[in-house]
Amino acid sequence: MKTSTTQEKERRVRLFEERVFAILHIKQWEFNCCVESYRGYALLLRLWIQESNRQGLNSGEIASIIRKSPLNIDDIRQYKPLSLKKVIPKNSRVSVN
Repeated sequence: MKTSTTQEKERRVRLFEERVFAILHIKQWEFNCCVESYRGYALLLRLWIQESNRQGLNSGEIASIIRKSPLNIDDIRQYKPLSLKKVIPKNSRVSVN
């Protein structure tokens, strides 16, 4: 019985993650490849999604937070490791030529 309960939990977590990425217009297999090939931020994102689900956030809320985050989600669609967007801090002194 314990095995089926564990399998059911894993299935629910997987389906929840699929809903999050569907909202972000990312195919689940693309994200899985990113996690398996590069780990890094993608693995951390997977763990964060799971934790957020346990804390009661819904898939829409999680997708919204991810969209607003500094993660460059397009990297997943381009088969690159998930990375942070290159951002210029608001108070930095950058000269524009």
